[in-house]
Amino acid sequence: MLIEKFYSKNSENISVGIANINSKSGNLSENKKNIVQALNRFSKKNTNLVIFPEYCLSGCFWKPEKKCRSFMEEACLDAQKDWLDEIVSLYVNKTLQYIVFNGLRKNKNNPGTYFNTSIILDRTCNYFDNERTYKKAFLPVLEKQYITSGINDTLVLETAWGKFGFLTCYDICFPRLIQELSYIPGVDALIINAAWKKQGGREYKELKIKDNSYYKTQWDIMLPALACNNQIWVMAANAVGPHSLEGLDYCGSSGIWAPSGINVIKGSDTEEELLLLHNINIVHEIESEKKEFCFTNDFKHISQ
Repeated sequence: MLIEKFYSKNSENISVGIANINSKSGNLSENKKNIVQALNRFSKKNTNLVIFPEYCLSGCFWKPEKKCRSFMEEACLDAQKDWLDEIVSLYVNKTLQYIVFNGLRKNKNNPGTYFNTSIILDRTCNYFDNERTYKKAFLPVLEKQYITSGINDTLVLETAWGKFGFLTCYDICFPRLIQELSYIPGVDALIINAAWKKQGGREYKELKIKDNSYYKTQWDIMLPALACNNQIWVMAANAVGPHSLEGLDYCGSSGIWAPSGINVIKGSDTEEELLLLHNINIVHEIESEKKEFCFTNDFKHISQ
């Protein structure tokens, strides 16, 4: 299903596609098929930028470790270079200029470990260059068995429509990362790749409050907060549906949030959907939001 909206009538503004799709652990061929189907639809709709979820090729890690490692070696981005080249040749052009993927890159300094890496597929074909990638900084427990943190890494993509910063999944829990992106290089939009799960329990017995999908509650709170607290656009692609080998569900709810924190397009928390918002005036909306209160200027004033 494709959900399509128009922010404005000005076709010179950016059109952003977000894949609210499942990433099946251990099923490379199915994930590739899903990605190609999404790109086929987006490419027919004059999309300029497409964002896929975290681990869109491989799905998340699972147990047992030995079987998981064997598969991840096959599915890592290094091993899929020819396929990525094919994707670029088929889909990247003057209209669809950027495709954002996330997956594993081998850590050459520590064999047997990886970096969780977001890459930009574009006409430069330099998508493995360090200045064109973002390595995830903060890692949940299971990822720490496989992944090295990219704690000091930063990626800012400068485009004709504005400057885009990158974070991955768990990174959004750490406000300093976002503040450094929004206040120092001054990004206009934040691109987030995620495989954020739904389940997680919180209970307050005396108040008769119980939340069995607490991690989804977190997601629904954090994304608009990131946008309005920093007065930037937030564009997040999250996996949706079952994690095929762990009995968990990704919470989906991918979307785009304006600098006000208001959601302008949002995907399902259970079903695969493609989201497309046309003709977004990135910089104008930020300037408009800052006319009443400019958080950046006020922060600089008190920090002097």
